[in-house]
Amino acid sequence: EDICEMAARYPDMRFIVYQAAYEIQTTERAYDVNKATVGVNSLIKALDDFGIPANGNVWCDLGTTWREVMRDPTEAAHMMGKLVSRMGEDRVLWGTDAIWLGSPQGQIDSFRAFEITEAFQEQYGYPALTPGVKAKILGLNAAELFGVDHEALMCGIDTDLLAASKGEFQILVDDGLVPSPYEPIGYMTRREVLGWWNSKKEPFLPV
Repeated sequence: EDICEMAARYPDMRFIVYQAAYEIQTTERAYDVNKATVGVNSLIKALDDFGIPANGNVWCDLGTTWREVMRDPTEAAHMMGKLVSRMGEDRVLWGTDAIWLGSPQGQIDSFRAFEITEAFQEQYGYPALTPGVKAKILGLNAAELFGVDHEALMCGIDTDLLAASKGEFQILVDDGLVPSPYEPIGYMTRREVLGWWNSKKEPFLPV
């Protein structure tokens, strides 16, 4: 409520709601104004109460939210359906908290594959998660928010160097180094970091 009240007072400012107000102790289902005291529902009610329109000056970041709901397709559909329909497809930002939880590749793969069923679209008025909508959520919305020219950025990437680095990237599996199936993923344990360092045959210098 406090964020949406401030957003209404200062329409020229931009506000981001971390983790889309999701609360791990609740299960996301269809929006019910009479039960909109926790989770994503509380965010939607606050947007309505203070007259913040879709694609207005309030964004939401997924943080660990997708990681928590992706195991339950019903909850995932309600959560994403409510956010995209009410926040607007230009106001939902990707997030994973990967700095705490390790490689986000599994979250990215599951999100790219996920769809809101036609039955849910018809029953609840949720939008389809098209490739275009997913592209916005996965990066284009953040690029617009932070003033990043994504086309210029992509054109500036040295693809030869990127291709060469893929062959060097390895992960530790069963005490052996193998090529990573992802491009790239982060090392998730101290053992994996040390294994990578040792593969370079360089002295390990703790920092």
